[in-house]
Amino acid sequence: MNVFIFATMIISIIFLIILGSWYSIEGPFLAHIVILISAVVAIFSAALVFIIQPLLSKNSIRKKDESTQQLTWLREASNALSSPAVVLDGLIVKFVNTPFLQTLGLVGLEDQIKGMPFTNIIHPADHHIFAELNAEAATGKTKNEGTKIRLLSLDGSAIPSNASLTKMRDNQEGNLTLFQFTPLSAEHALSSNFEPQFNYHSIIDKLEQIVFQLNVEGKIIFLNPAWENFLEYKIKDSLNKTISHFTHPEDKLMVESRLDSVAYGRKPSFTIDFRLISLRGDSNWFRLRAKSSSNVIGERASVIGTITDIQDIKEAEAQNAANRRAANALLSHIPGMVYRCRHDRSWTFEFVSEGCIDITGYDSLELLHDSSLTYNLIIHPSDRNAVWDSINQQIVKDEKFNIIYRIVTRKGETKFVQEHGRGIFSSTGELLALEGFITEIPEKHHNVTTAVH
Repeated sequence: MNVFIFATMIISIIFLIILGSWYSIEGPFLAHIVILISAVVAIFSAALVFIIQPLLSKNSIRKKDESTQQLTWLREASNALSSPAVVLDGLIVKFVNTPFLQTLGLVGLEDQIKGMPFTNIIHPADHHIFAELNAEAATGKTKNEGTKIRLLSLDGSAIPSNASLTKMRDNQEGNLTLFQFTPLSAEHALSSNFEPQFNYHSIIDKLEQIVFQLNVEGKIIFLNPAWENFLEYKIKDSLNKTISHFTHPEDKLMVESRLDSVAYGRKPSFTIDFRLISLRGDSNWFRLRAKSSSNVIGERASVIGTITDIQDIKEAEAQNAANRRAANALLSHIPGMVYRCRHDRSWTFEFVSEGCIDITGYDSLELLHDSSLTYNLIIHPSDRNAVWDSINQQIVKDEKFNIIYRIVTRKGETKFVQEHGRGIFSSTGELLALEGFITEIPEKHHNVTTAVH
């Protein structure tokens, strides 16, 4: 406004100079006329200023109010949606709602996202898909079905999603559209009152199990406190390092290859046992379970998983293995074969001691794992039915049996053997297996009737 008044005064002065130059006649009357005309021009200009200024002010205030109302409406429209959504002005981000920030791991970065091109968040290979959506939205058309498109999260991993782009209000200053998407991996949407009911951050922090997440480069970007409890490494010192950095040297190659396989989508998940080395240098056994955050094969994605302490289990397994070796060593000195078998016509062995070699000529591995060789085939053909019937009759009576019969050894020799055994029953009376001992009868007793006590 001040500029306008100043310009009016300048025009009046110029007018006075020009008018004076036109008339060379000097005299008070002419000077008075010129001054009068200049004064009239100045008064007329001031009147125009006072008349037009309120109108200009009202128009400016109205535009400012409309702009403020539009900004408020955009914010409320985007925040009212429960699905991830962003308001775009052409290709520029105007507003993003909270679900959008949470899904892409961008919580706290809203100010940095506003004003940037939305294509920065779209996977480069899918830019043409977004361009097609944008062209359709400009015509006011919206597909009934969502369009598959990949968005980029903060860690760089791709999130396959069903997306839609809808035209909003016509705006002289821009073309406003609403972009909404639903991750394809979100099979079950959480209810709106999930967060008040379940503090999942607190649950993860209290788990006696390591929870981790790796970015697309295979480096750790999240760990829960169980990491420090088991390995004594500080979480802040462990971030941006790989799992294999803390893995026993003998297990590193296995861990790296399995994680790469999942990260590239070649396998959906895996479970392995491996060793981690603590800050003090102790080596302990853990069970690693991991899966990819993406369903796209061939495209590296972030990996999430858990690491469970199984040191006690491994120690128990080692102790059981030692006990079995000691038992086998003891049983190998017994003149006969100790066994456990199923109650079927093949007498399928679940365990047999090394004494079977002296009795049958076959070693334990053959009797346990060779599907073409069963103990029923070793029993003399003439005694097979009698053995089956006699054992079943004795089990029914007192759960124990004692029987003599013939077998044919690997060398084709016929031997008389005596078998002592009993049935193993469940708490409900179901016959689970047979356990017993088989020994060779000396030749002087070979006149004993077959299949009798």
